[in-house]
Amino acid sequence: MTARDFIKDRAEIAAEDFNAGRIDRRTFLQICALAGVTPVFLGSGKAMAADKPEQVVHANWGGDAVRCTQDGYGKGFTGETGVNVVIDGTGPLEGKIKAQVEAGNVTWDCCDVDCFNIPRLARQDMLESIDYSIVDKNKILAPYTWDQGVLGYWYSFILAYDKTKVGDDAPKDWADFWNVDKYPGKRAFYKWMSGAPEAALMADGVPMEEVYPLDLDRAFKKIEEIKDHLVFWASGAESQQMFLQGEIVMGSIWHTRASVLERDTDGRVAWTWNQGNAGPAGWLIPKGNPAGREWANRWIAWMQDPKRQIEVMDCFGQGPANPAAADMMTPEQRRLHPAAPENLKLQIPINIEYFSEHYDEALNGYLDLISA
Repeated sequence: MTARDFIKDRAEIAAEDFNAGRIDRRTFLQICALAGVTPVFLGSGKAMAADKPEQVVHANWGGDAVRCTQDGYGKGFTGETGVNVVIDGTGPLEGKIKAQVEAGNVTWDCCDVDCFNIPRLARQDMLESIDYSIVDKNKILAPYTWDQGVLGYWYSFILAYDKTKVGDDAPKDWADFWNVDKYPGKRAFYKWMSGAPEAALMADGVPMEEVYPLDLDRAFKKIEEIKDHLVFWASGAESQQMFLQGEIVMGSIWHTRASVLERDTDGRVAWTWNQGNAGPAGWLIPKGNPAGREWANRWIAWMQDPKRQIEVMDCFGQGPANPAAADMMTPEQRRLHPAAPENLKLQIPINIEYFSEHYDEALNGYLDLISA
């Protein structure tokens, strides 16, 4: 053990004493200053001490997510710890994460991913482990915790429709989406598959609880029935424009875009949670992250605070992962929260285990179908 290791260890003991009430906050801060380490107070109010990196880099999918993550999480974390937070909005695709780790040139400390990416990358030894002495499992809706990742927030694929085009009897489920005689006009699905096979199976009479594992042959055959009536969107903004320009009568789109459309069209575009496909999105730490595993875990712990999660939801629409958040919301906030119990029970959560094994097969089959 070096002298530096000893000093750091003394600061960690001070943190334990502070958490146990044996010393006050002022004494703890003095010991950390003498040791040359940074005191960190997590969302729970507990203190820890460790070497301080210059920054933590959080990778997400760009757009408003950059601003909202920085405002809702980053500024407070920097104010509390002195560690800068950099939001990289270039998109942490699974392939990019793998390429960084394999090259030994990791630039991200925490990545925003679909939860099925977590077991896929973990099997390839691409991820650091989650430290559950720092990250609180009780602040995550069960069962969405893994050794190498945690639930970060919720989004959903839902059925939205143009009220001026559907008449007084609005579509209520995916069987109505397939009823082109009753509701003529173009429909929209996501170009990259998510939500489409599930909708097709429910339209074909499969009960919600039996949708997974996906019968892809049956789903693709059902999609083929209305293929001439389908258009496909590749971005949330594109799905929004399809409604605003009157191109489609209904569509499977993200709930965040649906709520914005509802607001901006004074209710002309409406939507339902019924038979939605709720997407659990996760946070993971690439192996060899520059700030170190411990600080990446602290960043994740900071983002677990329910009030901060609600602030980010108000900014960008991400549904909080912390189940305590729902009871802190206004009725309007709960209406827009994918994982509020009354909304989640109407939906099918995307099956993590299924897509961790079969995502490539499902996506390639879907792309072949819609491009033929």
